[in-house]
Amino acid sequence: MIICGYNEITRHLKGKFVDTNFDREDENFIWGNPEDPETLRRAGIEEEDTIIIATGDDSRNIYITLVARELNPLINVGVVLKKQENVEKAYKAGANNVLLESEIIGREILNSLLNPRAAELLNMVMFSEALNLYAIQVPARYIGRRLRDTDIRRRIGMVIAIKRGDKIIKNPSPSTILHRGDLLIFFKT
Repeated sequence: MIICGYNEITRHLKGKFVDTNFDREDENFIWGNPEDPETLRRAGIEEEDTIIIATGDDSRNIYITLVARELNPLINVGVVLKKQENVEKAYKAGANNVLLESEIIGREILNSLLNPRAAELLNMVMFSEALNLYAIQVPARYIGRRLRDTDIRRRIGMVIAIKRGDKIIKNPSPSTILHRGDLLIFFKT
């Protein structure tokens, strides 16, 4: 997974960061402008299946979405925006999923207040160095295939649930067929 923008929203995510907000470069930190196609190529965008774009600047995020979609038409693009009025623009640019920063923060506050024990468990799982919980939309190349006939477990991690519309499929069997719009929820160590 490529993450464009290294900041308070993204710093706990696991993947290859692309930004100029750090002073080192290695396999997890690619120094450069994520708007530059060559920088995204150095990060491996042509082989990746997911990119999260969260630079803190809506216009910049939308532009990076266009560049990412051009470089890898099959990549799953998630965009974090500040302003509601930019959501439609991000989808038109090629985003698969768009979240508003205020919604992310609001959900965290609400979860912490309404169910502090669940929030504590979620934080432990999300921010543990050894175990992480993720959710991504099923990549297009896996639609119509059984879970066991994919390389999802090797490439991404153990799928613990699938959100399909309003339904949650807990502990999906290896014979579960993946559908367009499925959200894969998984652990990765």
